[in-house]
Amino acid sequence: MPEDHADDVAGVDGADDRPGHRSRRGRRSAGRSLVVPHWWTAVLVGFLLAVVAVVVVVVRTTADPCRDEVAEGPRTPLLSPDRMAEQPDERLDRLSAAVSSMGGPFGDVLGGVGYDYGQWLHLYGVDDGLVAFTKNNRAVTVLDPGNLAARFAILPASKRIAWDSAGQTFLLLDLSADHDTRVSSYSLAAGHRRWCAQVGQHQGAGQPVATAFLDQGDVLTALPDGGKIALTRLSGKDGGRQWTRSYAGMDRADYLGPLTDDLVVAGGSEEYRLADEPTTRGGPVITAVHDTDGRPAWSWDVEPGASAHVVGVAAGLVIVVERGPDGVRMLALSDQGTQRWSTEPVDAAYEATLRDGVVLMKSAAKLYGYDAFSGDLLWTKAVPTDRTYFPYGFTLSQMPSLDAGHVLMPTTTDLVALDVHDGSQQAYPLPVDGINTTYWPYQLAVTGDAIGVVTNTGAVVARRE
Repeated sequence: MPEDHADDVAGVDGADDRPGHRSRRGRRSAGRSLVVPHWWTAVLVGFLLAVVAVVVVVVRTTADPCRDEVAEGPRTPLLSPDRMAEQPDERLDRLSAAVSSMGGPFGDVLGGVGYDYGQWLHLYGVDDGLVAFTKNNRAVTVLDPGNLAARFAILPASKRIAWDSAGQTFLLLDLSADHDTRVSSYSLAAGHRRWCAQVGQHQGAGQPVATAFLDQGDVLTALPDGGKIALTRLSGKDGGRQWTRSYAGMDRADYLGPLTDDLVVAGGSEEYRLADEPTTRGGPVITAVHDTDGRPAWSWDVEPGASAHVVGVAAGLVIVVERGPDGVRMLALSDQGTQRWSTEPVDAAYEATLRDGVVLMKSAAKLYGYDAFSGDLLWTKAVPTDRTYFPYGFTLSQMPSLDAGHVLMPTTTDLVALDVHDGSQQAYPLPVDGINTTYWPYQLAVTGDAIGVVTNTGAVVARRE
């Protein structure tokens, strides 16, 4: 049963920021009021203003939260079709021809780039753009999905970063084990920096970090705070801190997101950790809090030796996959923290993603679709086991949606559009070579205007039809 762990909460900002009451009496010296000659008043005021000005300059110089830079003359990592023609690349040209001939929703190729085997390019689709990272290049470049022109590029101040995007907002987090995390907000359309803010937590390599956008446009961050997780709400207008609180009942806070109009839920650990035998002590691992002030509403516990991963939220239900000493189960929690349903996934599957009210799950031999509101098994789809079917590193949660009901997935021989409601699929053939690894997609990106296919030896972006 859920429990309220309000006693476990300790705000990071413990000091009261409100100004204290000042005495109306003046300073006293030897029992008498200290009188300042009138001609000293102007001198004293001028001196104080000078001191204040110096303090302001020093504070802004030493604690300026804006450290990343907007690069001048940003460049796209992709070549136009004309440039591709000027620089023939047999593998890239073959991939480009295959994608161009796939048919809807794949249209003409807008651009591409070739490289030797390896993950040289990473490409992500956001609401109105493509986010590109290249190996050994610290710039974060946002591309226009219509023509692949570089809108802007950001040079982070830290080697480790995190980012998020929603609507017309792009967030960049500078992460450091030695300094407070810095959050910067940019306009996705033009790269204009709106604000920078500094939150009071460090983040070491391998430690959790999560962000979420609230309906009011504000930003929520989740970062480690000693043995707890600190949530901080920042104003979407100017980055001003609304509140900060720390919680003991959120595990690693791998998931962070809205639950209802006034509640957010945070907690759980990364999905890959479910592959190992849990050794946890048990206790609260998922907590819902009020988004206005961070007060806990409820928490959900696991038994000793169990761990849990939050798959997502569907219409006020929190979908959770739990692994314990007795195996794997999937369950749903209500917006009050009570269990609505529980089921044991077929083949002890634990890899999952939530799309359009359906939980997709994957085992070694099959794909499954479960109803998120009842836990009922909707369909089963067998996958080949006599060969490598999904590329190495494949995870369901990273696959983009073509629309609410269709997920685009890579296999080693095709791209597959999977209908989440009945398991039917349409295959789009990829080139196949002698060793069948040249054209393995390790990443796909989808926007309303473009589809990106990133493989071991090259990447192309096609117009979406």
